[in-house]
Amino acid sequence: MNFDTKGEILFKDGLKVHFDCYRGQRINTIKYFDENNKEVPYNKIWGRRYEYCKLTNTEGTLFYQNNFIADRGEFDDEINKI
Repeated sequence: MNFDTKGEILFKDGLKVHFDCYRGQRINTIKYFDENNKEVPYNKIWGRRYEYCKLTNTEGTLFYQNNFIADRGEFDDEINKI
């Protein structure tokens, strides 16, 4: 797999995870790891508030997200029910 982005998330409760991913990858398919490199399942971070999410692509450009981990598809499903 050719990952082109690295990320780091610090949650409000102190949990910090890091991950590698590729552009367009669904967030529930990314493998997240804590500071001890122990895998953190996606269902343990979904819906949690965080202090920051730092994304860096292979060219070194930084990207920042909002402060809520959620699958966009789930929001789209809710919107489409209206």
